[in-house]
Amino acid sequence: NVNEHNKIGETPLLCACNNGYENITKFLVKQGADVNGKNNVGETPLFYACKNGYENIVKNLVEYGADVNKKNFLSETPLLYACKNGNKNIIKYLIEHGAD
Repeated sequence: NVNEHNKIGETPLLCACNNGYENITKFLVKQGADVNGKNNVGETPLFYACKNGYENIVKNLVEYGADVNKKNFLSETPLLYACKNGNKNIIKYLIEHGAD
């Protein structure tokens, strides 16, 4: 099951995005992984990619339908994560794709 959660609520897609495994993220999405699936604190794969500065994964997730305005349990968004890490390319991309 590509949407199975581990003890901390991470799916295989969340783990792949957290570790920068671009090809695996593409494979998992093609296998039906939920691009908006959340962990135990409400973070989606897009949060992980933004937090870690994985520009290509961010772009792929958005193309696959990731919600750029999804909020975690603290009302933080992927855009905030990108801002915290100062990744101007990701910030610009998210804003261009409707991030608030």
